[in-house]
Amino acid sequence: MAALKYAGMDDTDSEDELPPGWEERSTKDGWVYYANHEEMKTQWEHPKTGKKKRCAGDLPYGWEQETDEKGRVIFVELCTINTGLSASDA
Repeated sequence: MAALKYAGMDDTDSEDELPPGWEERSTKDGWVYYANHEEMKTQWEHPKTGKKKRCAGDLPYGWEQETDEKGRVIFVELCTINTGLSASDA
């Protein structure tokens, strides 16, 4: 959580505190967004708190998990296009 606070993105309320008809989802790179099923809209800010959120822990900022042509999981650093195999495939 310290990384989120440092980035100015405090943790937001849990999903059970969303208004009726809302759902919390996340993008492939960890950004959280909120889906309003009644109005068929999405937004980055929590509907009650107005805060933004990013899932922490899986990959550092700027990295994505991909699958190569052999079906192996690889990790790509987007700013340099460096790649690395997962620990199980190395």
